[in-house]
Amino acid sequence: MYSFGLFLLLWTTPTVGQGQTFTAQGGPIRDFRGTAKADTFPIRVQGLPNRINRTFGLAKVCLSVFHARSSDIKVELVNPAGASIWLTNRNGGDNGQHYANTCFRSNGFSGYIHQGKAPFEGEYMPDGRFTFLNNDTDPNGLWYLLVTDLRAGVRGNLNIVSLTFETDPTPNAGQPPCSFENPAYCQCPPGTNCELLPDLVILPRFTQTQIKEYAWNDPNYPGQLRFAASIGNIGDGPLETWGKQEWYCGDKRVDSTVRCPDGSYARQRIYQRVYQKQGDKLITTDRPAGTNYYDNQPGHNHYHVDDWVEFRLVKIKPGTRAGPRRQVIAKGRKVSYCLFDSGICNNSDSLCTCNGTVYGERNLPNYGLGNYGECKSMKQGISVGGYDTYGVMYEGQFIKLPRGLPKGTYQLEIEIDPTGSIRERDRANNLFTMPIHLSKQ
Repeated sequence: MYSFGLFLLLWTTPTVGQGQTFTAQGGPIRDFRGTAKADTFPIRVQGLPNRINRTFGLAKVCLSVFHARSSDIKVELVNPAGASIWLTNRNGGDNGQHYANTCFRSNGFSGYIHQGKAPFEGEYMPDGRFTFLNNDTDPNGLWYLLVTDLRAGVRGNLNIVSLTFETDPTPNAGQPPCSFENPAYCQCPPGTNCELLPDLVILPRFTQTQIKEYAWNDPNYPGQLRFAASIGNIGDGPLETWGKQEWYCGDKRVDSTVRCPDGSYARQRIYQRVYQKQGDKLITTDRPAGTNYYDNQPGHNHYHVDDWVEFRLVKIKPGTRAGPRRQVIAKGRKVSYCLFDSGICNNSDSLCTCNGTVYGERNLPNYGLGNYGECKSMKQGISVGGYDTYGVMYEGQFIKLPRGLPKGTYQLEIEIDPTGSIRERDRANNLFTMPIHLSKQ
């Protein structure tokens, strides 16, 4: 539910050759009070061509937010046609403060916003993709900046926001040759029947750089091991799930709006859509792939796929001749994710490095196949070369550590699709492990 406020709208006269910038004043950001409600700030855009795309479109968003705990807030941008992306979502860690004249570009010089340190100053790559906003629709009209506080205790203020439109707005996002519109350019994996299957992996850099143990008596996250997880698709085809309005409470068929007797939302049976190239065309096959449901937790309010990941803390102990013994110490409760492209791999930045290989446009033959910008009940997915990130401060991104856990080195395990619901090119790489030293319980 969004709260629409009326704020002063300013239009800056375009300057030839310098892009066209539109600015709006902000206002207060309400504190979280049990229910997530976005404060909505409109920006009027006028006088532009009636289509934005890869040739001309939104190139930069700048804003200034005063907030003493920046990891409380999610900031989204919505275009007049209703498409939206995350600019930043719960970034800044425990003590980060403020967005001070922060700008977002698809190739921001300061790197990804989720890897930056608050106060955020400079030009960053957003948590979402500008290509989802430059979607061949009319940019003229009202754009909305949505700011949602997701944790109680601190209020903030948006001072100002501006949108800049330019030619070549996303210079690092060239048109992929393989697409649903141009299937003839898609390549078949050698020695196969040309099924274009996904291949899902955890991208190590996200977890390795966003992980923290909290002491047993921490006032905010007692006894938690918190970490980020980013799932990349390095396969030949997209991961794509579809719903067909088959909603259930247990075995009973119900309407999508029904709450089940235990208070939970109804589950929808979903299907994985597998693409196969035949000649110059793509044909599809749908196969059962589990369920999804509506997640109403703060910062979500969209649909999650069940049983998507499992988190485990493991102790490796000396064993017998057969090898060491593996003892599961604790499991995480986060098992469902919304599936969408929060980013896309590029060979130039090495963010998508896995087992020594950097994945991106140069070595993924069907790079960019797919287009998944939202977490709707009917369709979700991860494109070829896309990744879906859940940050360290997101709900449920933790393992609860046992009180009195001995100091020492343990192993964090993150397993994608532990129930085996999704067909992939290779399931052997679905398990990510990393050592972690713990000492605060």
